[in-house]
Amino acid sequence: MINFLKNRNNQENVLKECQADNEKLKKFNNILDFAKSVMDEIEYFQKYRRVDITEMKYHPLVDVIRVLGRNLQSKYLSYLLFSKGESELPDIEYRNIMFSDNVLLSPDGKTFSDLCIQLDIEKEIHLCRDLILPWPWERSRLINCMATIGEGRSRGKWEQDFSNHNVKLWLPLGIAWVSSGNHSIATGIIQGEGVIKPTYIFDISPIYEHVFCDGLYYRRKYDNSIISEVTNVEFAAIFEIGRVMIENSISF
Repeated sequence: MINFLKNRNNQENVLKECQADNEKLKKFNNILDFAKSVMDEIEYFQKYRRVDITEMKYHPLVDVIRVLGRNLQSKYLSYLLFSKGESELPDIEYRNIMFSDNVLLSPDGKTFSDLCIQLDIEKEIHLCRDLILPWPWERSRLINCMATIGEGRSRGKWEQDFSNHNVKLWLPLGIAWVSSGNHSIATGIIQGEGVIKPTYIFDISPIYEHVFCDGLYYRRKYDNSIISEVTNVEFAAIFEIGRVMIENSISF
């Protein structure tokens, strides 16, 4: 009887996992289908000369990435409103959302960090619209920043603090990862104020030569082996939208 119940529980768990995977894959494919439809629409308007893509400030795929990242951004911005202590959410680093930067990706043993290219260019990140991901972890710090930063408040309107605000921008995706200055940057996002110049800008295009995502796993291209399970479907889809951007010479 005990073995029967154990086997039944195992079967139920497998079924639940399959259902979860199916939902994840459906969501992933729907997002990519949406992005493809945006591309098709733009191509149609270009064909009939109703739009000149060179006159666009940003390609619409950048907007798709922005909206996909909003759930995660909002989750981190609002967490401390519901918690009395420090945030229990993990540091908002790509290694916690996508896959580790230490894992080997290429046949010759290169990692994410090895493959990325640091660029010597200038870009601006607008806190009111661009996808920037701070991790405000301390309730009292966020309270203080929200109470003191802003026009008419004790510390004045939001401005970049070059000694504190450390931000890494990924191209072509337009994702900005915050290394320091999390609470004040979070305040700027909440207020919809401020512009940041990234500390570092990286082109992650070479990653796509070695990695792909099938909606359930990130995999190595050379042998199809698993790098990491997909834990955030939105960012898995963002990763593959980046491939479309590279193939069509689109960038943030």
